[in-house]
Amino acid sequence: MADEISIGNKLMVGFLRIMVFILIVILIAIPVLIALDFLGVLEAMGLSN
Repeated sequence: MADEISIGNKLMVGFLRIMVFILIVILIAIPVLIALDFLGVLEAMGLSN
C-alpha cells in the first residue's frame, strides 16, 4: 500500500519540505542579522542606515 502514493501526495510532501526548509533558513537568518547589526558589520557594508 505504501507503494501506491498518488502524485498529489508526492507534490504536497515536496511542497511542504520546501516550505519547512525556507522557514528554517528564515529562522536562522534573523538572529544572525541581528548579531551582525549589533556588531556594526551591516553598516560597514553599507546595508544599514
